Amino acid sequence: MAAPPEASSWTGFYIGSYVGSASVDTRWGPASGILGPQPPGAPGEGSTAGAMIGTQLGYNYQFGAFVAGVEGDIGLGSLYSRARCLREWVPVCTADTDLLATITGRLGYTFDNVLLYGKLGAAFTNSSFTVSGVTFPDAFTGSSLRTGWTAGGGVEVALTPQLSAKAEYAYLDFGADGTTLANPPQASSATISQSAQMVKLGLNWRPWGAPLPKTGPDLDVPGRDWSGLYLGLHAGGAWGRNEWTSGTGFLQAASAGGSFPGSGNAMGLIGGAQIGYNLQMGPWVGGIDVSASAANLNGYAKCISGNLGWPESYGCQNGIDSLGSIAGRLGRSWGDLLFYGKAGAAWASGMSTVFPTSNLRHFTDSGTRWGWMLGSGVEYALARNISAFIEYDYYDFGTQDLTLSGWGESATASFKQRLDVVRMGLNYRFGGANDAGGSGAKAPQLPAGWTAEVGARAFLSTGRQQKDLMSPLPPDRLNSRLIYAETTGRSLETFFRFENRDGLFLKGFAGLGTLSGGSLYDEDFPAEVVYSNTLSSLRNGQLAYGGLDVGYDILRQGGSSLGAFVGYRALYQSVNGFGCRQIASDLTCAVQSAATEPALLDNLGLSETETWQGVALGLNTRLALSERLRLEVDAAYLPYVTRSSMDNHWFRADINPQVERGSGWGSQIEAVLSYAVTDRLDVGLGGRYWFMTTESASTQFPGVPMRSPMTFYAERYGAFLQASYRFGDTPAIGDPAGTQPETTAINWTGFHVGGALGGGKGQSTYASPFAPPVSGDEADLGGALAGVAVGGDYQIGAFVVGAEATAAWADIVGTNTCFSTAEAGSEAGFDCGSRVNALGTVTGRLGYAFDRTLVYARGGFAWDRQRDLFNNYNFVGQILRNGSTNTGWTLGAGVEYALLSNLSVGLEYRHFDFGGSSPFTTAAPPSLVGVNLAPDGLSLDTVALTVNYRFDAIGNP
Repeated sequence: MAAPPEASSWTGFYIGSYVGSASVDTRWGPASGILGPQPPGAPGEGSTAGAMIGTQLGYNYQFGAFVAGVEGDIGLGSLYSRARCLREWVPVCTADTDLLATITGRLGYTFDNVLLYGKLGAAFTNSSFTVSGVTFPDAFTGSSLRTGWTAGGGVEVALTPQLSAKAEYAYLDFGADGTTLANPPQASSATISQSAQMVKLGLNWRPWGAPLPKTGPDLDVPGRDWSGLYLGLHAGGAWGRNEWTSGTGFLQAASAGGSFPGSGNAMGLIGGAQIGYNLQMGPWVGGIDVSASAANLNGYAKCISGNLGWPESYGCQNGIDSLGSIAGRLGRSWGDLLFYGKAGAAWASGMSTVFPTSNLRHFTDSGTRWGWMLGSGVEYALARNISAFIEYDYYDFGTQDLTLSGWGESATASFKQRLDVVRMGLNYRFGGANDAGGSGAKAPQLPAGWTAEVGARAFLSTGRQQKDLMSPLPPDRLNSRLIYAETTGRSLETFFRFENRDGLFLKGFAGLGTLSGGSLYDEDFPAEVVYSNTLSSLRNGQLAYGGLDVGYDILRQGGSSLGAFVGYRALYQSVNGFGCRQIASDLTCAVQSAATEPALLDNLGLSETETWQGVALGLNTRLALSERLRLEVDAAYLPYVTRSSMDNHWFRADINPQVERGSGWGSQIEAVLSYAVTDRLDVGLGGRYWFMTTESASTQFPGVPMRSPMTFYAERYGAFLQASYRFGDTPAIGDPAGTQPETTAINWTGFHVGGALGGGKGQSTYASPFAPPVSGDEADLGGALAGVAVGGDYQIGAFVVGAEATAAWADIVGTNTCFSTAEAGSEAGFDCGSRVNALGTVTGRLGYAFDRTLVYARGGFAWDRQRDLFNNYNFVGQILRNGSTNTGWTLGAGVEYALLSNLSVGLEYRHFDFGGSSPFTTAAPPSLVGVNLAPDGLSLDTVALTVNYRFDAIGNP
């Protein structure tokens, strides 16, 4: 007979669930039959990322400090990618992955109530594939259930004797496999390889077996009766897939000889109210919940394309203005904590539109669709009658026929929609007479040594997306540039941070919102006659983003800390350009009269949908500036990011969609100043800057054997308001160590050395002797920096004077068009840009010190090392590059906090202004001979997290 488990052990069976994010890479290799042979160049590759929800079942056995076990998990989602692949005319190849599963062995090490583990085993996936192109009717389709291997690891924390939470990363590789693709009566076979990455947050429950390591009070205690009627408010977001599968009447005729199916993303914000009733029986809570939300969900898809002659492109749009559910709930209570699942009916109300992109005919259908929903959430009682919750729901409306009418015609289209919904909110429960502990708020319970902060933000941002398209041969020639400029983002996000007394922390954030406003500038080199620059207005865009970090606080002192982390970042942006108006002098979109070409003035013309994913390495600091005021700074460098994207040229069915792919790097920095309203509730104001670019990227056009090189830029920055609630053992405001923050006044006199990590945004300008351009003659720059500093300070009373010299590595880069009005015919308009590689300063500073904080301003001399380029391939056959060292000035301000007697951490902003670079010229075209092609000035704004070590210890007068 097996020995009984230890009194406190990880040994035993467990069952759980998770939510997370997954990315799938699909690589299309050689094909046989009508889809072969493979054209020259690299195989097509498609990437996608999306949400997953799943469940796991496992068994652990603990021996000493080690834990071994076995686990199986299965996750569901909709991970849809596109690629240009196969055949000479490069069809569009799609992969839709709806299942990821693993069976693994686990081996870990436990300390306190933490389990660190690795895992290795088998992986499984189910995917369906589609190939459609302009040289054959309809589409080739197939599916396969694949096996492979997986490796990963994570951290799991015991929350109660039966409940644990985990964060996990896993890599899954399914190798290459021959997949049959059929388009009756024809068939073909393609070699397809796939791999995936997953980031999960999950909960495990052990209803039997040994209790988990117990380091704090049980949550499973009486004191909360969830029974009664409740009423509340919520806000959140939704995203999902819109699929248009078939049509009748004139829609079927429009796709004759081609294909109808099309799919796209749906995304937007929601907000509304809920009412419900709970009945508690022991620890179990059952009830009914009715929820209704106003919404602004929107999504576009290419849904009809013919293959005869010059094919016409159709767009399909679905918008949802309200949605809701009527569901039953069943959950288990651990005192003030309630985990629950729910299932029931779902509804969505809005409008669907199908339209040819060549004219203004729109065919619409409006009404309410019904389906089903499945979800789960966690609710926490903040006080006797008030609770907060966060919830994930899956809505499925199946496939339904929409009747679309307009312009004297009517037809039906089959439409399928699935949505993922995340809601956060508050409930007020009527009654509550059976609750123990009176009517006041109580201290939330977590295992001893653990704290948690959970909150929500409203983020208002602006940004740009830019892509430079080069010729496949020669690759140095710029063919076109698109800049989606000044897009306004409005998003809601949730964030959290969990940490233990040993220094380990886990933090993350996720946001969802909309993009509106802004302008699209589309330039062509060469143009039809002269330089071309067309203008479109932007609206109905989508925004989603998130990150997850695991780190360790190197130092904690009072309510302040300094830590390092490794993490994951993701950014999704989709923008839509409407209309096409020529603002230069070319003929492209030059028609101005609605009577002659109305579609060009208001129809959807261009869309760009991009997903960035990457690894983050960074520093995090939290500074207790006063008893209730805290500054938190996060600075990260993203050494490797990937970009997968899709360009929709709605006026051109032959390149709609155009699939793009690349990799590069990025940076992110954010800071938030928060105020403790109570011992548990904080409010704050913060800002964030995010920049990413590619070093290697390309796309492949139909009928072109070579891939076209590309460069992409993405930039988003703005401010946010936040509120958060703190759980666990936090006797002092913002004090992770459980000790009172030090407030002793100190002396800043002494020499110091230090470093900085941050990001920068700038602009280089060009002095053109020609007529003012419609846009350009200035390039937006963005990037990262990391530097060192040496200096000294002298304190006189509360004032501090000092001097400092710094040197920083930088990678701040950008391009744009310059001298576009120079006479050069159809090849007018030139690619200009700058890359700042290094920054240096010698500055003085003046500050005011109080307690352990120094607030200061600085100014002085600055220099940079930069490389400027001028792409003149069309006239001289090369890109001209010129390096120079420029001098200028800098002004800035910051805050520095003495974390230890000889170590300070801070946040610093600087503005740089440099003069012109050393001049250089070109020999052609004649209009540019003798013209200085170098920038006449460059300005930068940088924000960085600073760390300084002081040789003469702070505190020694």
